[in-house]
Amino acid sequence: MDSHKASRSEPILTSVAESIGSTLGTIAAKAGAVQRAFTEKVAEAKPEMRRVAKRATKAAKRATTSVKKRVKPLRKRALKRPALAARRAKRKL
Repeated sequence: MDSHKASRSEPILTSVAESIGSTLGTIAAKAGAVQRAFTEKVAEAKPEMRRVAKRATKAAKRATTSVKKRVKPLRKRALKRPALAARRAKRKL
């Protein structure tokens, strides 16, 4: 009697197992496609990000050099002023 029940439910179990397997296969295929698409997008974005980073560093370097050029004469003037003030004071004496 037990073997009779097993033989009757066997096709149902096989059908369920096949549908589960095909569903899992479909999910795995879609996950693989998503992963490939994501990898391609990242690969495409890398050169663009490098270009943007280079532009940003160049702009930063230009800004710092221009600021340094403007500040350098001011420093020299600030250093000379006390010396000039001391000379003036010496002349007055």
